[in-house]
Amino acid sequence: MNDYLCHDFKSPRTDTSRRLPPTFRFIPIAFYLAVVAGACLITLDVMKSRQAKQDIIVADQLKAEHEETKAKYDAERAAIELERAKAEQVAKWVEGTRVIQPICVATARAIKGEVRLANFALDRSTELPAQMDLTLRLAGGDVLALQDIQRAIEGLNYRTYSPQQNRDVGMVDFKATLVFIEN
Repeated sequence: MNDYLCHDFKSPRTDTSRRLPPTFRFIPIAFYLAVVAGACLITLDVMKSRQAKQDIIVADQLKAEHEETKAKYDAERAAIELERAKAEQVAKWVEGTRVIQPICVATARAIKGEVRLANFALDRSTELPAQMDLTLRLAGGDVLALQDIQRAIEGLNYRTYSPQQNRDVGMVDFKATLVFIEN
């Protein structure tokens, strides 16, 4: 018998392909490097995603703070605009009193002696700014004091229309419409 326990049953084959070139040995190395690089990139993406979420939260907080301060400044601006509108109305009113001031001064200077001005009102209509309603009450006055006041007002180019006088004991009430007459 034969001393060999195992026989080689291989037969030489000619139909097999050649061996792979030695550069193909780098393919598994490149594969493992790609897997490691992919894992690193995924880790970096997860870290960047978390950082982006934190940045979004910070940006939302900053946006809320900016909107809050903007709303505060808008409220302050609205208050300032309201004050400006009120100031413009006061300025218009003061400008409108330039016409009234000479009448008030002339009336006060026309009062002499023991006569006192108990009530004095000038109302100007917005529709007819050239006309004013005069209402006055003289204490201790008579018709002569009232005529002095009318002459002083007429000296300012105002005419009295539809005057009404009422006399009580020691009091004279006078109502009239003053119309400016241009020369």
